[in-house]
Amino acid sequence: MTAGASQDVEARRARALAEQYLALARQQQRIVRRHEAGSAGERRIGALLQPMSAYGWTLLADRRWPGTRAANVDLLHVGPGGVLVLDVKNWREVHVEGGRLWRGQEDAHDDVDKVARIAELAEQSVAEIGLAPLEVVPILVFAGESFDPLTLGRVTAMGEKQLVPWINRRGERLTAEKLPAVLAVLERDFPPHEDAGPVVLSPVVVPPVLPLPEPAEVPEQQALFSAVELEDSLLEGALAAPIEDWMAFLHPGQAKLVRQVRNGPARVRGPAGTGKTVIGLHRAAYLATTRPGKLLYVSFVRTLPTVLSATFARLAPQHVDRVEFCGVHAWARRFLDARGVRHRVDFTAADTCFWRSWASVGRYSALAEVPVPVTYWQEEIASVIKGRGLTDFSEYADLTRVGRSTPLNRAQREAVWRLHTAYDVLLRSRGLHDAADLLVLALAEVRRRPLEDPYAAVLVDEVQDLSRVGVQLLHALGGDGPDGLLLIGDGQQAVYPGGFTLSEAGITVRGRSTVLETNYRNASRIIETAVAVVASDAFADLDDSLEEGARRMEVARDGGVTVRIDAPDARSLDAALVAAVGDLAAAGTSLGDCALLTATTTDASRYAGVLHRAGVPLVPLEEYAGQTCGRVKVGTIKRAKGLEFKHVFLPGLREGGSAVKAGESETAWRERLEVERRELYVGMTRARDGLWLGFLL
Repeated sequence: MTAGASQDVEARRARALAEQYLALARQQQRIVRRHEAGSAGERRIGALLQPMSAYGWTLLADRRWPGTRAANVDLLHVGPGGVLVLDVKNWREVHVEGGRLWRGQEDAHDDVDKVARIAELAEQSVAEIGLAPLEVVPILVFAGESFDPLTLGRVTAMGEKQLVPWINRRGERLTAEKLPAVLAVLERDFPPHEDAGPVVLSPVVVPPVLPLPEPAEVPEQQALFSAVELEDSLLEGALAAPIEDWMAFLHPGQAKLVRQVRNGPARVRGPAGTGKTVIGLHRAAYLATTRPGKLLYVSFVRTLPTVLSATFARLAPQHVDRVEFCGVHAWARRFLDARGVRHRVDFTAADTCFWRSWASVGRYSALAEVPVPVTYWQEEIASVIKGRGLTDFSEYADLTRVGRSTPLNRAQREAVWRLHTAYDVLLRSRGLHDAADLLVLALAEVRRRPLEDPYAAVLVDEVQDLSRVGVQLLHALGGDGPDGLLLIGDGQQAVYPGGFTLSEAGITVRGRSTVLETNYRNASRIIETAVAVVASDAFADLDDSLEEGARRMEVARDGGVTVRIDAPDARSLDAALVAAVGDLAAAGTSLGDCALLTATTTDASRYAGVLHRAGVPLVPLEEYAGQTCGRVKVGTIKRAKGLEFKHVFLPGLREGGSAVKAGESETAWRERLEVERRELYVGMTRARDGLWLGFLL
């Protein structure tokens, strides 16, 4: 390249860009002249936005409001930042007071409601092509004014001078592939107003150093992507992103579920990988934009709320202060502290109290005749008695013990109750509570005095792992009003003993339950391998009926990699694990998209040591906060519930599950193995693209 050549190129590029702007300005002047009879404010904002066509934006001006003859929509601005529904006002003395919009001394909040209603109509249009409701944004823009954006429910109000910078900060929310389909449905449902002149659309972006090409004639039937092609292109882009971005990906086929109105408690359920949690996240974001008040997103799993909070912050940063993500026990603890209710939870001390109660009351009782490990009775007290909030033996005497297959006669149930009573008395004598007590205390306090500032909605993830008391607590917080309570989960992924039904908890979701059947997460080979583990196990899903383990499911993605290693000893398995992780890294896979999961914390610690000694960077799941990093996540399967990874390693497995324990009956052993298989299924279905299974012979 000769001297000065690079400067010449830059000069040519700048000149060409200037010519584009001049051309766009001349074009806008023509549009302004054609709309001289229109609103000066609309013309002013239209002129401001029209040059953005060079960056992929299309301005639809003066459109007809669907369902009306005369009402109009000022501007629809469609581009990489989403669908902006703009109502232009040429007002002065604008301010917000008491959460309402005022024009001088006049309450002007009807205009806020108007633009919100138009946005809802736009949402309905774009939902049919799978666009999430969050990408439709209602805006009140005030011509000639300058003030920072204000939030009025789901509507954003701002001055003219802040509009373009605000749009630019939104970044890319819609791909170039999706924009034609979005424009098509909006042009169909929001046609030009009868009095509107032709609108010039310039959505083509060209390099500034080249002349603008003449648009090619494209037959109408070929102008748009098909729905399948659009879905495929969106899915491909999401798959290429880090796993943390994937966890916020809402498949187009599920967009309508996010904005459904339900007139009472509702439920979303379905097999692993069907997008239950991501629907919950988008639902929380949608509710945050459409109604006042705070929302609670809660789960039994302690890791999940932290990760989902970070995911939500990327999904809807403007609403992070509206949604509280929390574990159910952490919420109960904070609530009791705020109310001054005394509680002291000490797991080690509580465990000691149980064993002392067993030695004094249980060991020589009728329970000694039942061939189960002593820990079975500890689980019985926690999940069946305290988990259901039982306080009188008559409630327990004839109870259907959902999820417990070892039968108990009356004498044995009386012995369980005496053990429970002795344990409870010992706890109280020491000023202690266990985890189940925490929820019982919180429920009693909420019923005694409901929240002064109630939640607008409560969303419950992994609901199948909660106790009846836990669900009753959250029901008391969310109530029976429209969209007040959403339960998300899958009984096939229950990894704790015991259970209950929603009818027991006093919750009805009849007519408001959605069953998902399409797996978007797991590639076909992975989900086939996982389902085979639980296919023969019928399960209860918070109701009185049993479902077959091999459920109806469609799989959106073919392929995937499953690897099984059968190692003769621990050293051989360790070497195979290190080699597999190394091979993935060498192939270009980010280690931050991988996880090593085990059934116990002891195994997690052991295999973390194996990888650490091999120089593999790690992050424990209890420290993982949902941020993209280059380290393998390590932890238990229970801590990984609700999370997703591109590749999962499950070392230390044994064919057929764990062995029979001393004194354990075959019935009790099979009950325990069923829970183990469900847990293994959960671990396997965390894997999106690759699954590595390491068995010890």
